[in-house]
Amino acid sequence: MAGQFTTPRGIFKLPKLSEPDFGNERFPKPDGEYSVSVVYRADDPAVAAFVATLKPHHDAAIEFAEEEFRKLDVRWRKKLNAVTVNDLFKTVYDNETEEPTGEIEFKFSMPASGVVKQGPRKGHKWTAKPDIFDAKGRAILKAPAILGGTEGKVAFEVRSYFIPGSGLAGIKLALMAVQIIALVVPVSRTAESYGFSEEDGYVHGDGVPMSAPPWERRL
Repeated sequence: MAGQFTTPRGIFKLPKLSEPDFGNERFPKPDGEYSVSVVYRADDPAVAAFVATLKPHHDAAIEFAEEEFRKLDVRWRKKLNAVTVNDLFKTVYDNETEEPTGEIEFKFSMPASGVVKQGPRKGHKWTAKPDIFDAKGRAILKAPAILGGTEGKVAFEVRSYFIPGSGLAGIKLALMAVQIIALVVPVSRTAESYGFSEEDGYVHGDGVPMSAPPWERRL
């Protein structure tokens, strides 16, 4: 069971969309990966409808996994005990109180490269990246730095998985494209903090107010 979907508008967290993420020494990602998590208020009606749309796909993935689990060697089944279900989304907790914040988070990702495993092009290396669009639906050919706090939507495919070796099962939200609705620009300080004041003269079309704090510097 699979399908293509578009998320509601949400807040981007830890976006790796302009350049692929190759991980680190401890957790390398040699093929590179593009990814973004999107955070929502759980009580938003649009979010509840979005979850309801995805839930049948998640349920079908777990049903398939349980069927495959029953086919495993009895010794391995007894060792694993049961299918381990990865939830559809993460609940966001406050780091200090460790209480739920009322927000939930979805992660979307796609590999940046790989090798064709079968067919006439077997062995050939491929590369990929997500398509990026602005609020008007125009393609952004050279993506700017996209920071956390940016608001937007994500287009993705649903892909189910079951890993026999670990018993893990769930659905992967395979990143395809993003639409940037409100971009957080990579400026760490305000113009005022550098001693600048407003003057008559050149005005940049994509500029933001000189006193706007970092979390409000959206285009």
